[in-house]
Amino acid sequence: MFDIGFWELCLIAVVALLILGPERLPSAARTAGKWIGKIRGMVANVKSEIDRELQLDEIRSKMKEQEEKLRNQSGIDDIKDTLDNTIANLNPMESMENTHNHLNESTNRDTPDSSQNTDDKARDK
Repeated sequence: MFDIGFWELCLIAVVALLILGPERLPSAARTAGKWIGKIRGMVANVKSEIDRELQLDEIRSKMKEQEEKLRNQSGIDDIKDTLDNTIANLNPMESMENTHNHLNESTNRDTPDSSQNTDDKARDK
């Protein structure tokens, strides 16, 4: 991260000793160490979260690729299209049959029942 060598650290320690004095330098060093430790911990957490997200994105993309391969290999889309076309072709036939049945029912209601005709003929005799 920072390219600080041994002599730079010695210079910082001498300046801190001159500014803070020997009495406050140990507590300042402890406080600085705690802050540096917390910062390193947060940086490590952020790095691990970013790595996890990258791995999840990679896994998702692999899953999508595999799903596409499976669809292409098994022809599920082709089968689905064929079924949809078949259903679309059957629906006009069903509507024609329903119309035919409806016409037959209305015709049967308008004409008298044949069993009633035979009963009427038997009474007339």
